[in-house]
Amino acid sequence: MMTELRFYMRLLSFFLLSSSLLFNAACVSPTSTVSPAPDKIPVIKDDFSKILDSNFRGDLRFVGGKGYFTACDSEQDFPVIVNAALTIIYEKITQEKSTPVYIEFVGEITFPAINTPPSNALMRIDTIHHMALPKASLQCAKATHGFLFKAKGDNPYWRLNIDQNKILFATQASNRAYQIQNSQFNTTQKNYIKTNNEQGERLSLRIQPGHCYNLKMQEYWGFTAKVDSVWGEFSGCGEPGWPVNFRDVSGYYLNRSPFKTTNLTLNSDYSVEYQEKIGEQVITKTGFWKSNSPDRIVVMLMQQDKKKIQEEFIFQRSGVTLSSTKLNKNNIITRLSEAEGVFNKMTSKEISSKNSITRIERAFTAQHIDPKAEIDKALQKALNQYFKIHGTDPKGTKFSAVKYDLNGDGLKEAIVLLDWCSKSGCEMLIFERQKDDYRFSSRISQIQVPVRVSNSQHYLWQSLLVEKDKKWLILDFDGISYPPHTRSLTAVNKLDIATDIILFSQGRPKNWFPIKMQ
Repeated sequence: MMTELRFYMRLLSFFLLSSSLLFNAACVSPTSTVSPAPDKIPVIKDDFSKILDSNFRGDLRFVGGKGYFTACDSEQDFPVIVNAALTIIYEKITQEKSTPVYIEFVGEITFPAINTPPSNALMRIDTIHHMALPKASLQCAKATHGFLFKAKGDNPYWRLNIDQNKILFATQASNRAYQIQNSQFNTTQKNYIKTNNEQGERLSLRIQPGHCYNLKMQEYWGFTAKVDSVWGEFSGCGEPGWPVNFRDVSGYYLNRSPFKTTNLTLNSDYSVEYQEKIGEQVITKTGFWKSNSPDRIVVMLMQQDKKKIQEEFIFQRSGVTLSSTKLNKNNIITRLSEAEGVFNKMTSKEISSKNSITRIERAFTAQHIDPKAEIDKALQKALNQYFKIHGTDPKGTKFSAVKYDLNGDGLKEAIVLLDWCSKSGCEMLIFERQKDDYRFSSRISQIQVPVRVSNSQHYLWQSLLVEKDKKWLILDFDGISYPPHTRSLTAVNKLDIATDIILFSQGRPKNWFPIKMQ
């Protein structure tokens, strides 16, 4: 009996121990594999960019001991960071502290301190190239491009101009031209040039940064120049030319991404408007832009409504396209997708979509339009400007054009074919007619001519019909331009929407004109 009791007791103990182990295993097993915490996205910090050696010119004035700069062709005032060198030069040019002066300088637009009320950007003046009373200077009409360096003196009279690889030297006795092998010019150090002209006359030139005053004329120049020639020695003041003309940078740029449309306006007075449209919501930011290179533009956004912000885009410029890969907001970097960071230059801001349904009723009379035998100089000039903006040389490229009023404003647009042709078609450019000149509108690749004008309109512009692979395709204006190519275009029934207006009705032109102006 006792033996059986011990047996059952052991058996019960075994079951109790087994149940306990199974219970503990069931409780522990779900938490035995803990998922690792996801990696945090690293915060990338970076200082705002430094764009040194940017050229500016305009008026400088002092009000209440504070300096203010207004660029040429602008009403925008920049508070100036005043330093001792600026004060000394200003006081030598004018005795009255309230007197404005004309100034050319190298400097930089910078963000104001974040803890100050919303205000304009600050202007830092690093190196002054020229300062004068307004009456003593041509001011904003004064040439700053088209030369590498120029200098002058009045006792005795002499003038000197360096342009590309040539020196033009004039005295009261004669005018002489000299060729130089290397016209590299450094604005921060001494420059020595020695040369002889075709007559064997020697000339040596020494240029160096330094204060140079003509107090009789109330002028200051940032360089001294000395010439040693067969006519004697001459000394005077000089200034470098601006290396880059930024007039081609300013204008309207557009970015379209799947969820928003962004207009970027770069004005000639360095101000910026950045406008995002997401659905019906519009966000507008303002600021300034700066650059010291034709292929790099920095946009600084400083204000949204009445709120101060600090946002910076660094754009690479290629032709008429600006592209950026990141946004620096309060010194924290956010990466941009390719769809977000590419802006293309446009002729105007994007037009509201409501204009696409507005229609001008037009009567279409049958016309077969072909190129004229004579060249249009205004159009040739516009083509030269187009290639200049793109940073390319048209070289031997030729063009032919027809004229037709595409947008119903009473002025005839220029529809241009370039002689870049293949079996797939030719390159086409469209220029909108302005009062006195032409403005680029569209570039379309691989166009077969003739082209028919459609009776349909988009944004008040007539659609165009082109034939490809025995199908008729329609090119609709999108408020900015016509499509850049004929791929993925909609095939239509020509009989339903074609007018009897035919452009390049004889096919590819027989007469072509050079783009480069003589």
